[in-house]
Parts: sequence; structure tokens; C-alpha cells
Amino acid sequence: MKRSREAGMHFALSEDQRILQRTTDEVCAELLAESPAADARADGGALRARLWSKLVELDLVGLLVPEHQGGAGGSLTDACVVAEALGRHIAPVPYVGTAIAAAALLRYADGPEEPLARLCGGDAYSVLLDERLGHPVDTATVAFDWVDGARGVALSPDGRATVHELADADPIIDVDPLHRLCRVRAVPSGAAFGEGARRARAVAWTGAAALLTGLADGALRQAVDYARQREQYDRPIGSFQAVQHLCADMLVDVETSRSITYGASWAAEHAPIDEAERVAAGAKAHAGAAAVRVCETGIQVLGGIGVTQEHDAHLRLRGAHLHHAAFGNSDAPLMLLAGRVLEKV
Repeated sequence: MKRSREAGMHFALSEDQRILQRTTDEVCAELLAESPAADARADGGALRARLWSKLVELDLVGLLVPEHQGGAGGSLTDACVVAEALGRHIAPVPYVGTAIAAAALLRYADGPEEPLARLCGGDAYSVLLDERLGHPVDTATVAFDWVDGARGVALSPDGRATVHELADADPIIDVDPLHRLCRVRAVPSGAAFGEGARRARAVAWTGAAALLTGLADGALRQAVDYARQREQYDRPIGSFQAVQHLCADMLVDVETSRSITYGASWAAEHAPIDEAERVAAGAKAHAGAAAVRVCETGIQVLGGIGVTQEHDAHLRLRGAHLHHAAFGNSDAPLMLLAGRVLEKV
């Protein structure tokens, strides 16, 4: 992202970031050529492994890891560009939990270096944990596909960041078929407190906001393409004002989420911690609610085809709900913002 002292923040991607965007889009287009729903259900996880291996090969998983620790030494904005593209393609990989949240612990919260370095090198995965892990041994809901040999990252509202070993998986009903869920026993293997952990949480919230923005952007593009092609009364349905208004509302939500998210991607790394938390909380709260809203509206534009199991629209909506609740739950960012307001009363 370009920044000028004279003109302030410019929300424009650099040429290198546009290359990251194109590269991620091309990789996803190649490996997810058909329906993500059909691909993910048919190959038993092989697609996930191929896509993840490709992201590791291109150094996209280690973007936030410093170069002296084997990473690419990139910025959070770089990682958000990748996360947004993965969301746009509904890519079934744990990018936010591993490449952003886990790397943030390594970079800011003095988390255990060896396991996190393995995560960012593609030798292990991180998964999203419920934040309510206050006991030495507790249970949490995680993504089932990545449990074997994985570690979980818990970022709690009180500013604590913890890495957990995972054991005793017990599959439960899925919310999102691309991210199968299970209950596990979580055993803490390292913890961090204070400003570093708070900044790691801000980074994780921002990464989730980027992925949610991508999910919404994909739903918008899908709806607009369909409205151009689908004809009713001998004319494209996109020519009807009611459909145009729906698509316009979706566009406003997507562009607003993108603007807030990329502003937060700079603040989470460079701004004072109180400002970083506030901006990241706003990005996560807005992008989550907007993604759910846009995905629901996209299904409305698609009509009957949008509610079928074979179409990808329901995957976007499920993914929006899932990631809206990641890293604390959907209320955690709002509670932080409310607390800041009450402090000034």
C-alpha cells in the first residue's frame, strides 16, 4: 500500500501487491476450475492439500514471517491481498488462521517460534479456536480438516494469545462443508500477554475482514454476471431497476469493507495499539456483517438456482457466517468498540 507523508494514506495497491493478487487469482482459477463445492466433496481433501502446497511454494503462507526466520518479510496488507483473493474464490484453506493469526503471534506476541515457523512453512496447520479457553485443559470447536498434527491459535478478548496442541477430535455437524468442524481437547503449549498479543489480535481481525471482503466481492461478481445473462420478459434481469438497486447496495458494502480493511491493515502494524485495535475491530465488525448481507442479497438476485446444493452461493453465505464469528465471535469487536466509547463518558 502506498503512503505519502504529505497526502496521508492512499488506499491503492502497489505493483507488487497487484502481482500477489493476480498470482493468487490465477492459482485459484487453475485449481478450482470447477465448482468448489463439487471439488471439495469429491476428492476427500486432496484439493485442499494441492492448493495449500502451491501457496506454500509461492511463499504466500509465510508473507508475515520475517526473512531471518525463513519467511517472506511482507506486510499485513500483502497478506490481506492474498486473503481477499482466496475468499473471492471460496478457497478451502486455513489461510487466515495460519498465515496471518499464527504469524502475528510469532511476530508480535513472542509466541513459540518452532511450531509457528513450521506452520508458516507448510509443515503444519493452524486452526481457529473458540476464545473461551480459560482452563489448562478445555474443549473448543475447530476445523476438522486441519486437526491431524495441527495447533490452534486462540485470541481472546482480554488480550491473551495462546497456542494449543489439539487432540481427541470428535466430528460434529458442519456449518460449512468446506471447513468441517469437530470438538477437540485443547492443551496450551504457549501463551503471550500484553501489547504484543493485542496487536496480534488486531492483525487476525484484519485478516478475517479481508477474507470476508473477498467472499462478498465474489458474491457481487456472481450476481452481476447472472443478472447480465438471465433473461425475463425478453430482457436481462439486470435491466430491471429493482435488481440494479440490489447490486448497487452490494457494491457499496463491498467497497466500504475493502476501504476499512486496508486502512486497518496499515494501522494494525504501524499505529499505536489503541488505534490499531479500534480500527481492526471496526473492520472485522463491518466486513462480517456486510459479507453476510451481500451473500444473502446475491442469493436473492440468483433466484432459485442460488438455493440449490450444486451452486456455490450457499458456500459463500456459510463461509461468511463462519468467519464473521472467528477470533472471538461476531460480538467481540463490537464489545471492544463499545468499551472504548464508555471510557470517554
